[in-house]
Amino acid sequence: MSDYFSPLRQEDHLAKYGDNPRTDLLALLQEAPRRVLDIGCGSGAFGVLVKQKFPGVHYVGVELDESAAALARPRLDKVIVADVERTSLEQFDIAKASFDLLVCADVLEHLYDPWKALHALSEHLAPGGKVLASFPNIQNISVIAGLVAGNWTYARFGLLDATHIRFFTLNEIVKLFSGTGFSILQCVATVQDNSVLSQGEWPRDLDFGRLVLKNVTKEEAQRLFTFQYLVLARKQTDKEYPQ
Repeated sequence: MSDYFSPLRQEDHLAKYGDNPRTDLLALLQEAPRRVLDIGCGSGAFGVLVKQKFPGVHYVGVELDESAAALARPRLDKVIVADVERTSLEQFDIAKASFDLLVCADVLEHLYDPWKALHALSEHLAPGGKVLASFPNIQNISVIAGLVAGNWTYARFGLLDATHIRFFTLNEIVKLFSGTGFSILQCVATVQDNSVLSQGEWPRDLDFGRLVLKNVTKEEAQRLFTFQYLVLARKQTDKEYPQ
């Protein structure tokens, strides 16, 4: 088996999750949630941040990898080892409409059918509940330039993580949420190189060596230099989104 696909060791999980808690995602949470369901909670590092910012929150994590779940268990209120695409969470006493925040941080791109999964997970949100998610941006210029050069090289982590099954641009992220009954409240772009965006007048040409893009607007350039999108969305009511 390729090392890209081998299970992560506990020290790998600590490096990927425990030592790099998602403070960027936490910044999108301005209102205190009461009950949080975190899909792909990893070692529970983000849950620790949420519980520190909002004392008293009940935090439930779902994690596929048992070694990561073992790290998360003492940190969170409850940790379930399960594959959300193959298992109903109700068998673990996860009732429908019982959470007000769903977290899917760098998770949906690892699923075979993120559209079906997000729609199913939304049933565990109470009316007006929210989802907090993050997505790597496949429209990133490093990926495009690599493809022009004939390369689509997978790595252990990053934009071309070898375990990514689905790939998203900003347009496809918007379609994912609108098609599964959510309204996007906030979308933040994590930009790799602000220096390019802050220089010169727009639209203008961008020269990437063998790849030259003509008449690029500043908005288009930002999408090219975005590494990840952070999204906060609200579950629509039945009136807004008839089933």
